[in-house]
Amino acid sequence: MCNEIKTMRRENSNKVFLITNIPTPYRIPLFNELDKQLEEKGLKLKVIFGSLGYRHRKWKIDLSECKFDFKILPSQCITLFNHEKVLFTYRGLLRLIKKENPKIVIANAFSIATTKIWLYSWFRRIRYIIWSGAIESKKRPDSKLRKIQRKLLIKRAGGFIAYGKRAKEYLINLGASPEKVEIGINTVDNDFFQRGVEKYRSTLEKRNSKKILLYVGYLVKRKRLDLLLKAIKILATKRDDFILKIVGDGTEKENLIKLVGYLGIARFVSFEGYKQKEELIKYYGEADCFLFPTDFDIWGLVLMEAMAAGLPCIVSFNSGATHDLIIHSNNGIIINFAQLEEVADKINWLLSNPDKAKEIGRRAANLIANCATIGISCGGFLRAILQINKSFQNVT
Repeated sequence: MCNEIKTMRRENSNKVFLITNIPTPYRIPLFNELDKQLEEKGLKLKVIFGSLGYRHRKWKIDLSECKFDFKILPSQCITLFNHEKVLFTYRGLLRLIKKENPKIVIANAFSIATTKIWLYSWFRRIRYIIWSGAIESKKRPDSKLRKIQRKLLIKRAGGFIAYGKRAKEYLINLGASPEKVEIGINTVDNDFFQRGVEKYRSTLEKRNSKKILLYVGYLVKRKRLDLLLKAIKILATKRDDFILKIVGDGTEKENLIKLVGYLGIARFVSFEGYKQKEELIKYYGEADCFLFPTDFDIWGLVLMEAMAAGLPCIVSFNSGATHDLIIHSNNGIIINFAQLEEVADKINWLLSNPDKAKEIGRRAANLIANCATIGISCGGFLRAILQINKSFQNVT
């Protein structure tokens, strides 16, 4: 019996817990690859989900695609102010940590889970890494209480994984040691979109007579679809051979439909509704240009999908991903969407110069393929894990 307990403890000492909110289509491929890479280092990944989902998330999940070990906690889901602000209680998390004794815990940003682990660390030894995409925003400044809470969590953390450059800067500004912050670039299964779009395009007998502009994402105020629609009205005075396809759903949909009517641009705009991952291939494959007008996104995974699909993208500087992925006028166009005339001019230029637009899209796809793959993202996770415990170095 004593030998069995010792064996169990040895096995548990190689476990790496990764705690996140819910299983999503874009995270499962990342966790599958991370599990594979950790196994090569003699480590075992276990992903702890706060919940299976919540009602405002419409994607379909096939848990059989999860090749990694996982557990879904019976959390309570708390919605704050609007459906975008959702908290999970991570019920049973500390009991699970105490039972399975993981070597390292990767905690989701500054969530309730991270706070629970921070409290646990005062009574039991635990190494934890904060995985965060949070960025500084003048439009959404942190309250004093939030800053204090985040600084406390950071102070006891052994390491950090940031989505990108701006997220790394944010962690350092709150007290994280720069040498402890690794970038595990926030990404999707880019190969899925690149191969899928290439295959779809090869089956098209002829292009649509109209140029297709594309937006993919939630229809909420901070995405600033209202600015995009006003720019479309200006574009319609310059040309009439295009249509904007809006893919997604959200609380602003009815207001946006009314705005389209008010602006008199109904024949230039099509609301396509929410689409699953597999359905997006058709939209990326048919589009001539991708538009991302957001007023605030800590990252912006749809931008990565569009770039992987080889689309020229016109993007807001308010997206975290913009600063890591877009080289202005080289592989995309960075713009302030409040400058409506300029937005309309840039869209018009892209549509009028298809060869140059394709070259911009090609460069975008190359950057994603070379700098933002799932494998590269996992490299950031591995560096953070190996750094937090130097004893792992003997398996590198």
